[in-house]
Amino acid sequence: MRAPWWPVAASVVAVALLLWGVSVPGGYYGVVVAALLAWSGVGLAWLVTGVSYLGAVPERRFRQWWPLLVVPVVFAAGVAGASGDLVGRALFPLHRAELERWAADEAAAPDSTPAPPWGVGIYAFESVGWQQGCMIYAIKGTGMAPYAGFAWCPDVVPMGERWSDGQVFERFDGDWYVVSVRADHPWGLHLSRLHRRTEA
Repeated sequence: MRAPWWPVAASVVAVALLLWGVSVPGGYYGVVVAALLAWSGVGLAWLVTGVSYLGAVPERRFRQWWPLLVVPVVFAAGVAGASGDLVGRALFPLHRAELERWAADEAAAPDSTPAPPWGVGIYAFESVGWQQGCMIYAIKGTGMAPYAGFAWCPDVVPMGERWSDGQVFERFDGDWYVVSVRADHPWGLHLSRLHRRTEA
């Protein structure tokens, strides 16, 4: 019988989904739920594989069954990586120039905004536009905040101000802010906040 590597491969897919799901402020609801379902499947497969593999020949050598130990390590590393803002901050520079170019084009010709759907790279937006001196990119389908996104504020400092819509700004890179309707940190995996946002 071959070493039980397939749960390890499945766990890598589940981690990739989880990290993609938390790559934006507020997280993508659908992707985070898909990651959680994938992890449930991986956990069940890992348990069944471990019991059947070790139960068949209890005296197997460590070199034959050690891949079973990789899955919990991958899970712990994935959750640790998804819990903060590391993923979002690491991926943002890949898209920053295009987002700023979009803002400059919008400022020069406000009527030139392309029709939805809006997106840049891994980011999908439900609305994009200038508000009070900031270009606001509202993330589409957030799951851990009712409203979240990015704000580019080159000429104003909105940090610490609560706008009329209840938005709170947190500076994270130069003139770039994370904007959300929550006062606490909007990045990362927060299962206690996971909910499907309903439109009013």
